[in-house]
Amino acid sequence: MDASSSVTVCFLVPDIHALQTGGNVYNRRIAAELRPETPVRIVRWNPVETPASRLDLSGTDVIVADSLLAQHPDALRAVHAEHPAASFVLLVHYLRCVDPNREDDDGTGDERATLEIVEGAVTTSRFTRRALVDEGLPPEQAKVARPGLGEQYRGTCPMRLGDGPPRLLTVANLLPEKGLRSFVDVLRRLRDLSWTWTLVGDASLDPEYAAGVFRRLRAARLTNRVTWSGPVSPDTLRTWYDRADLFVLPSRFETCSLSTREAMARGLPVVGYRVGGLPENFGDAAAGHLVPAGNDPALRAALRSLLVDPMTRAQMAAAARRQSRLFPTWVESTDRFREALTTLHARTAENA
Repeated sequence: MDASSSVTVCFLVPDIHALQTGGNVYNRRIAAELRPETPVRIVRWNPVETPASRLDLSGTDVIVADSLLAQHPDALRAVHAEHPAASFVLLVHYLRCVDPNREDDDGTGDERATLEIVEGAVTTSRFTRRALVDEGLPPEQAKVARPGLGEQYRGTCPMRLGDGPPRLLTVANLLPEKGLRSFVDVLRRLRDLSWTWTLVGDASLDPEYAAGVFRRLRAARLTNRVTWSGPVSPDTLRTWYDRADLFVLPSRFETCSLSTREAMARGLPVVGYRVGGLPENFGDAAAGHLVPAGNDPALRAALRSLLVDPMTRAQMAAAARRQSRLFPTWVESTDRFREALTTLHARTAENA
């Protein structure tokens, strides 16, 4: 899609679009970088409250639906019926059907029905592309556009002087798939060491789960070591990265993890589970420890080894920083995204 093609793109996003999630950040940055060469609209939609017939998508050539909407295949099918000439592309940040921790249920069935509706999908990792192909999406209709790295996360990293106890940082919204409750149990078994933990993330998306995390912290008598900041702006988030010594992401599944890439760019070694597309961020770099999925004792051992060894932390931090230089800018990511939409839109036109 170039400026002369006058192709109009509409991002169809859930009503939580304004919240600070990795998927929402991706959507907003890609949409912003597509402009002004490509006319772009962002339409927030709650399919339960608003029927497809009431959506104003007139003049749209490519509809990009966020994967959170994939739980509503009938509503998406109605959108497609209302705009049959438009290419219909799914932007996949997360789907239950590609998460090996999820058993088949109504939700995975709905997502598979959505995959039969769309002309193609764009996702953020090779892992997710392979998983979509395994689900039956033709390979030529599955594209990858990795997240960009914001300029505020590039540049000189701070000197970490090792004063005080090591500072752990997790950037994750308080949701079940982030593994935070079980991570509290991991930390409880590391109380013999000195450390602090900062958790940056939104507790409003699943208040019941978030309350359970805080209850578990109190029961483990860890509240004096833990800071919860809530959601923060990108500039404030960089400050938290720069104050930390070690980044921990205990997620049970990640398609990519924008926060891991940001942490690496700020010179933090990473500890987490070897799940989904997360290892792709490391490449061949010794940028931390990724342990077998769900193996809490292995996660605890990995943390312990780095908490007591500042020299290895520093070596892994340098490796993480070097690896992050390979991460694309948002302009480069948008170029890949634009190429993907161009290819998928051309296929739709050929088959019309």
